Amino acid sequence: MVQARKFTRTPTDAPISFAINGMIGEHQHYLKDTGQGGLCIKSLGCIKPGTQLSISVPFLDGIHYISGKVAWCLSLDNVQYLLGVEFEDIVTQSTIITKFLGGIIHLDENPQRDSL
Repeated sequence: MVQARKFTRTPTDAPISFAINGMIGEHQHYLKDTGQGGLCIKSLGCIKPGTQLSISVPFLDGIHYISGKVAWCLSLDNVQYLLGVEFEDIVTQSTIITKFLGGIIHLDENPQRDSL
């Protein structure tokens, strides 16, 4: 049975940084697409579903964070993977998520910008 998406997805290749909760350091990757419920990240490794992430969002007023968890990991060729990340607590984070998604669209239209 195919499960329908709750939210529309917007394709993008914007850069993304995230930290795995409980670990030191950030991972730098690129997005495949985004939506109100989460995002898909192009990765060079698989991260176990259920893993909690802290997604860095560079706005002009500083770095903000969105909480999410890995929903799935799909191997493309044993080197590249797609990570499905579900935003957590969408109601509480709705303002930052909306600002993030609007900024991604802006970055796609103006790729010379480093922050949203």
